Amino acid sequence: MAGVGKCMCIMAGLGLASGMGASYIVQRKANNMVLQQASAVAKDGVIPIGGKTPDGKLWDGSMTIEQLKKDLNKKSLVSSSIMGLLAAIGTAAIAGITLLFKAKL
Repeated sequence: MAGVGKCMCIMAGLGLASGMGASYIVQRKANNMVLQQASAVAKDGVIPIGGKTPDGKLWDGSMTIEQLKKDLNKKSLVSSSIMGLLAAIGTAAIAGITLLFKAKL
């Protein structure tokens, strides 16, 4: 039984690492494209932003490119962590099912 636990832990660890890595690489490419577009729109290193408040009033604001980069990196880390956990759960489930069928129970 310890061999089954070890196998599932190893597979979950590999799933976590590969899921996080793949998600982070994809997110970095998307973030670089967003930063390039933001740099093209920016004036003096500031990106104009704005929107509507819940009561319908318009507001104007600005964000620096560095702040945008920091926000995108934070979101990438959170997203890749979640995707890594999902990949680890899926990989462990597949390993467990495979071991169950291998044992012919």
